[in-house]
Amino acid sequence: MDDDLNKPNPRRVQPPQRLPGSQAPSSPSEARSPWQQWAGLLQGMDVTFEGKKQQFGPDGEPLEHTFGTGAAGALEHTFGTHKQKKPELQMQGWFRAESGRMDLEPLARRSLQAICDTVEDMKQRGRCLTGKFTNDPEILPDVRFFGVLPFAPEKSQLLVPDAREIIQEEPIFGEEDEDEYEPVEAQPDKTDRWKRLSEFEPLASGTAMLFDESRVNATAHFGRVYPGHLDNMYLVEALNAISLRPALARSLFLCYDTKRAVYILRIFKNGIWLKVEVDDYAPLAPNGFEPLCCRSEHFPYILWPSLVEKAYAKVHTLRDGQNPDDNSGGWMAIGGGGQVEDALADLTGGVSGRFYTQDVSPDRLFLYLYNLQRDTLFLCHVNESKCARKGIPLNPCAAHVINRAATHDGRCYVQVFSADPKGPRDGGLSELTVPSELLRDYPEKSYEGFFWLAIEDFHAYFSTIIECRLTSSPDVGIVGMPPPRLAGEPTGREPLYFETVFANPGQIAGINSPEISVQTPSAPCEIIISAQQTDSRITQVGDHRKPYVPLLIKVYENLGAGNVYSAHVVCRSNWIPTRDAMVAFQTAGGGSFKVVLEMPEGAMCDRLILRCYSSLPYTEFFVNPSMAKHLLALPQGPPIASRFTLVGTVDPGRIARTDIPEPMSDNLDDVRRRHASSSGAGCVAM
Repeated sequence: MDDDLNKPNPRRVQPPQRLPGSQAPSSPSEARSPWQQWAGLLQGMDVTFEGKKQQFGPDGEPLEHTFGTGAAGALEHTFGTHKQKKPELQMQGWFRAESGRMDLEPLARRSLQAICDTVEDMKQRGRCLTGKFTNDPEILPDVRFFGVLPFAPEKSQLLVPDAREIIQEEPIFGEEDEDEYEPVEAQPDKTDRWKRLSEFEPLASGTAMLFDESRVNATAHFGRVYPGHLDNMYLVEALNAISLRPALARSLFLCYDTKRAVYILRIFKNGIWLKVEVDDYAPLAPNGFEPLCCRSEHFPYILWPSLVEKAYAKVHTLRDGQNPDDNSGGWMAIGGGGQVEDALADLTGGVSGRFYTQDVSPDRLFLYLYNLQRDTLFLCHVNESKCARKGIPLNPCAAHVINRAATHDGRCYVQVFSADPKGPRDGGLSELTVPSELLRDYPEKSYEGFFWLAIEDFHAYFSTIIECRLTSSPDVGIVGMPPPRLAGEPTGREPLYFETVFANPGQIAGINSPEISVQTPSAPCEIIISAQQTDSRITQVGDHRKPYVPLLIKVYENLGAGNVYSAHVVCRSNWIPTRDAMVAFQTAGGGSFKVVLEMPEGAMCDRLILRCYSSLPYTEFFVNPSMAKHLLALPQGPPIASRFTLVGTVDPGRIARTDIPEPMSDNLDDVRRRHASSSGAGCVAM
């Protein structure tokens, strides 16, 4: 073992790109009854679908109808399989998968112990003078912790490989200075130096810590997170939302040793919980004295946001020393803008989506925020055009998070957290409409970035709301919130929802798009389903990432007559070009449902993950390719299920065309770039 420790190991192993491991495919076939058995249910229906791909608008209803007769002379309306040109597909079956969440913590503790033992051994030998971990087998041999993937502090880990030429640069290491590296042929216009986060300020050396737990007792949050020098405000937004739930922020770290600079985090990527080990090296910004990554407002004394970004960068970096042509991703791959929904799902294991305030009334919006605030994260984007017309100086470039919803004297209010480095800007909206009792009764203060708004003002001056259902987390509510909606597990350590995951490693198109059969128990139940495409940042080579396919999910309720479903769609997802699509509905009792997934004509996904969550055990989920038509009928009684999310709620009147996916609204990186180009002085948030 001692001889092995002295040998450099240049191995570069790729992080897992596979879909979740699992059992063999299995799914029961649905019984088919004769048409005559329920033909009477469809008498009077004036629509039928014969042979042509059905198209649905934003409301989930058919865009066009064709007329004809069914097999028994009755009028027929169906959904499901359709005829279209069959593309050449590498098709594989769906299988039941496991996300690996239960295995992470014991594996992380074993890795932490092995790394710390190695660091101490190398320190005693005089080969690690600082006594701190460096995630590079050429510096700290990893024979004792073989499963820890390298992420060396060198330029090749930072840059996205060029599509024409794979960058291969080796750092120069000086034994007299372990804390800073310089690559060969460093380019002056690129970041090429690294430094430990705990050593950016002389006074912070030895006093830096992961979290400031003393603040939580007084403030119930971990403070603002400021962006670094990459276009990754989508990640900064997600970190600001997590910062307001200290229990959720702590759960990002499986275990750690600050003294030895060993941090082991968990990241949810492509349907798998990953154990991610990092040291505390970070690349320097072009100015030479700031870290490239995001940071806490209390940096360099508080490190957790910077370390989360480093772990996120490691997950998106694939390096193989033996086959450099297979290299992809890199720290820069998490720049270039993105959708905050992706970062929220990756960091929390939750299910995310967005909706727009113009599609819902203020009173209904308040009830939604109030009831879900304990187990859902909400972020919001400023309505720039309306603020400009009304002269309301809200900062559109800063991250904004909805922290609370509360009532006072019969009026409804929401508390917004602003991560603006220059302090919160409420646009003067809270001065006359917000009672002083709200400021007194809750611990959050204005100088910390919080302000209250009447729900009518919030509805008017914020346009987009992004939600993340915390399906993989226990109760993370804070003091002063309503009691938990969901019972959860008695110890408070297990997630509030029961998880079922399916995966397909092949190619998915309209011809083999999946259907999920859901059977709920005979009690009120919440169901949340997400269709997740594999992340294109991981496989990025060159300047451009592969765009995502717009996915549309719809839910139909079975009417209790075999293959007949209600013509009234229970709910539908957004139809926008994002990585994930989600639906959520609640049931009053036991029932059967069909969840179908559609995509534009000619579109194709390489691999797909279906994540299904239920608030009750014994909910059954089965997945099959869409191979048969399903009959639709007008229900004769009230429905069992109802929509339980505002995601996918769209006013058709504001959409020019309902037969194509809806375009995406701007993300904060787009807004910041637009402001920088128009003013020439950068975003006002900085």
